[in-house]
Amino acid sequence: MRTALVASILTAFLIAGCFPGGGTQRKIAGEFRLERWEDGITYYLHKRGHDDSDEGGSVIGGTVVRIGWSSRHIVVQRYSIYRGDFDGWMIIDVQTDSISGPFSDAQVQARDDVRGIATYPVAEAWEKL
Repeated sequence: MRTALVASILTAFLIAGCFPGGGTQRKIAGEFRLERWEDGITYYLHKRGHDDSDEGGSVIGGTVVRIGWSSRHIVVQRYSIYRGDFDGWMIIDVQTDSISGPFSDAQVQARDDVRGIATYPVAEAWEKL
């Protein structure tokens, strides 16, 4: 019995070590999740229950470069998956589920609704979640 208990505890530690930080997705705001890809340097933004395969595997149509959030908005700088689309900032209204953009730096800075939201390089944001 004691051997089984020790084996169970060791197995739990081993499994936990395989998923540092609790897995590959972390909640940002509302139904939105940040996913760290298996390469450890690529990040995607997903919405729970939404099939984003038509958007290149991310609701913003690109990979995340920088991101910031509040309870109402997510501000995310993307690198477009389809190179015919513009890179830039996407703004998500979490309450209405609307996604707009891409915007330039100046356009985002001019918007009152997201002005106070701090953004972080995506790897740093991942650690804050």
